[in-house]
Amino acid sequence: MLLIITKKKNVKLLSIQGMNYISNNTPVQLRGVGLANWLILEHFMFGIPGTDSQIRQMILETYGIEKSNHFWNKYYSVYIQEKDIKYVNDRGMNHVRIPINYQLFFTDNFEKSVAIREVDRILKYLKKYKIWGIIDLHAVPGGQNPDWHSDNYSGKDNFWSDNNAINKIVKLWGRIAEYYKNEPAIGGYDLINEPCFFSKSSEIVMINFFRKCTNAIRKVDSNHIIFYSGNTYSRDFSMFTENLDENSSFTFHLYPFLQIPDDMQSADIHTKLEESLYRDVSYEHLTENLKKPLWCGETGHPLHMPDRYHALYNFISILEDKYVGWALWPLKDCGAMGMLLADKKGEWNKLCLEISNNWVFWDIFSKDSILSAEKEKDKYSYYKWLANESTNGWKLVRNNLRKISFDRLLAALDDFKFGNCTINKQLIPTKEWNI
Repeated sequence: MLLIITKKKNVKLLSIQGMNYISNNTPVQLRGVGLANWLILEHFMFGIPGTDSQIRQMILETYGIEKSNHFWNKYYSVYIQEKDIKYVNDRGMNHVRIPINYQLFFTDNFEKSVAIREVDRILKYLKKYKIWGIIDLHAVPGGQNPDWHSDNYSGKDNFWSDNNAINKIVKLWGRIAEYYKNEPAIGGYDLINEPCFFSKSSEIVMINFFRKCTNAIRKVDSNHIIFYSGNTYSRDFSMFTENLDENSSFTFHLYPFLQIPDDMQSADIHTKLEESLYRDVSYEHLTENLKKPLWCGETGHPLHMPDRYHALYNFISILEDKYVGWALWPLKDCGAMGMLLADKKGEWNKLCLEISNNWVFWDIFSKDSILSAEKEKDKYSYYKWLANESTNGWKLVRNNLRKISFDRLLAALDDFKFGNCTINKQLIPTKEWNI
């Protein structure tokens, strides 16, 4: 029987041995959560339409640079505090995924950038509670996919056709690795979140990008795991014909409510989910041909489907049975799908509904993006429509925000403090999760 540990006496380096994650020569089952909406915004978890850059631009234009900086510094500090990391530990989890917009590494000189400052700030908490932090580059120049969560309002995947952007990110990964090379509380490097492109030639570009990032990292850091994603939002890994690095792993994303929306109430939901894992993710290829351990870097379930959480429970149970690591998405948000939720009747959500004319993302988004795009002759038409809808909502908010005093906006951020959030009891691990 494979011995699995989730607790550690001290934070020891996480690495790969065969098809296992190991630490201190002992196999580890990765169980964790993503710190989403902290160092990159996603509108449905923030409560305001627009991309990360659009929302930041709006606050800067409305209140000026000094107040804008004050707003974001408070946001970072209240969103993730020691109590949040302790909560992760109390739920039996051993890692957090840290999504970051690349731009936050360039807000000052590298070592004084917002990204480094904030990751370093929580590292002391990660060490205290013996939790790994996996750095995830969640947005890159031009967008690695056509969706909003790559800070992209163009509806196109422009990153893959921009050599300057690619080289910038390769260099950035080299700098990140140089800075964290001796830090055992960093669990690894998730090179790029959810690539999605429709040009076959982009497969070669992506593999070459991963090779360049790997070389840049390994020049300075042989310690940390490198995580590789696949196309179609980290589900298609067919372009990988060999392993690019020994100390590496593959990370896929799968949400039951998106991948099998019509089978959520099926009596054989467990079988349907296992079929989805093999059909929608290159599971056999990764485990039988490439023989690497797998990490489901994102899975979760939205609050507006309260009667269907059993699908998520069944999926986690499958991952546990197969010794596949997993991370819920996200730890905290304004009331969309987090483990911790800002009060729906609190000042933040009240303010967001007021300035957005009651905008709710789920009113325009109910199916997986790739499934929606496949119905169109122009694969990008759906994304362009979605981006346009979000931008129209953002323009409305930008006008309405002028009516809101800065003090009110700033005070509303207190709703994101741990003590002011409610606990999503549906996302407390139970025996149903097979843990």
